[in-house]
Order: sequence, then C-alpha cells, then structure tokens
Amino acid sequence: MRAAAARRLLKNKTVDQILKFQKEWYGATETDKEKLCALAVQNLGIGREVPLDEAQPGDFVQLWRTKSGHSVLFLGWAEENGEKVGLRYRSSQPATDGIGDRVEYFVKGSRQRDPVNRKRTHFCRLNPT
Repeated sequence: MRAAAARRLLKNKTVDQILKFQKEWYGATETDKEKLCALAVQNLGIGREVPLDEAQPGDFVQLWRTKSGHSVLFLGWAEENGEKVGLRYRSSQPATDGIGDRVEYFVKGSRQRDPVNRKRTHFCRLNPT
C-alpha cells in the first residue's frame, strides 16, 4: 500500500476499490485464489502480472509450495550453473523472526521439504509513476 501510495497510484481509487484490492491480495475473495497479488494490482489498474523470465528485484510475488503459499518481495534468483533454481525474497515469517530475507528452492533439485512450485509462482509489478 505504501509503495502504491508513494507512486500516487491510489489517488483516484475509492475506499471500496481499495478494500476489494486488499481482499484479492490476501485471497479473501471468491475470485482467482492462485495469483493473488498479480490479480489484485491488475484489477485495480495499478500494475500488471510479469512473466517469470522478466522478474526484477522489487517485484511482488505470490509463491506456492507443495503445501502452502506466501506473498513476498522478490530480491533476485538463486542460481546454479546459470539455471534459476530458486528465489531470494524479503518477507515476514517465523524463519526470519519477523521481517527478513530468505532463499527458497524450486521442486527440481530442491533442498527443502516443502519446495516452491515454479509453475505456481506469480510475479507482478506496480505501474511507474
């Protein structure tokens, strides 16, 4: 919300539009519960979904693991031999004791019990100011 407000992307939005945006972001609506943040920014007209291969640091991400999901801020790729094997992100979760950075890996060649599903990783970017 702060990033969108700082870019003045919310200046012509109604309270009802913002509330719907928040519900879509957090999956509290009956609409698409897969893409969450990408759907929310697109529906409010303040951003767009970004293909995985075009993701940049600062993009928002809705990732899904085998058993759970998470909304995060993309910091960059975890790479091995030039291949994207996971992603680095910032968020709040018990593993970082609050706000912190973390690396998680995709299913292929995973080092964790509940790996990130690459096909269910959705990036979005706010419109420029």
